[in-house]
Amino acid sequence: MAEIRETHVVKQRGDGGGATPWLAFIVGALLVGVVAIFLLNARGHYSGPGGSIDLNVKSPVTTTAPANPAPAR
Repeated sequence: MAEIRETHVVKQRGDGGGATPWLAFIVGALLVGVVAIFLLNARGHYSGPGGSIDLNVKSPVTTTAPANPAPAR
């Protein structure tokens, strides 16, 4: 019968990842910010086989003419 040997290797964790996790976080945050700014400033219209998309961003607050003041008594 064949002899079976099980081995277990314990890897020592060094001083951590250094600056790599922080750098990845900062680059990811900048990427998210750039995409958000692009989407907020997007203008245009797309028509495709599945439908159409209007990319014009319109403010939900509309400005109207100021209300007429109450007549003086």
